[in-house]
Amino acid sequence: MKALYRIVNGILAALIFPAALFLDLIFFQVSATVVDYGLEESITLKRVIDILMGNDRLSTIVLGEAGHFEWPEIFDPINGKLIAFVVFFALVLVTALFIIIWSCCSSKRIPVVVAGALGVIFSIAMIICFNKAAAPILAGEIKLTALAGEGLLSSILGGLIQVDTLMLGGFHNAFIIIMGLIIVWTGAYYLVELGDNGESEKKKK
Repeated sequence: MKALYRIVNGILAALIFPAALFLDLIFFQVSATVVDYGLEESITLKRVIDILMGNDRLSTIVLGEAGHFEWPEIFDPINGKLIAFVVFFALVLVTALFIIIWSCCSSKRIPVVVAGALGVIFSIAMIICFNKAAAPILAGEIKLTALAGEGLLSSILGGLIQVDTLMLGGFHNAFIIIMGLIIVWTGAYYLVELGDNGESEKKKK
């Protein structure tokens, strides 16, 4: 039974990594103010990596003629929030890795429960940081059209295009669900273990 408990813990924690890589990272909706038409798109971390590696059709746009990515200056006001988002994202991955390693070495439950709870907390903090970073963009304080450069074109686009939605794409829900399942699984195992111990005591008596 202990072996099964540890195996399931490891499998659940390992699911964090494909969830982070292949589930939607960011979802956004953009609309034009002069026509009743909009664009909505979601992007995964896998695709972000492909773009930065030059293996995607958007690579030429993002990387430019220089062939490398330069962080846009327009994001300077929200850099701190974005860095915090990345830090909490990484902490969730580290927490999952800890659970995998711990499950290979020990059947003790408390560290797993604590790690699972921390994973949920890190995920919630990650969501909060991203939402705070997205708020100025949605409010129009930071105009993504400035990525096209300064001048008349950027001014025209800024008046015609607006960002209606900018949010995490869904991977964060998987993080919370998986960490929650680890906690629930550990609690269920603990209850089953208590029941088995109770039955053993009754047989002894």
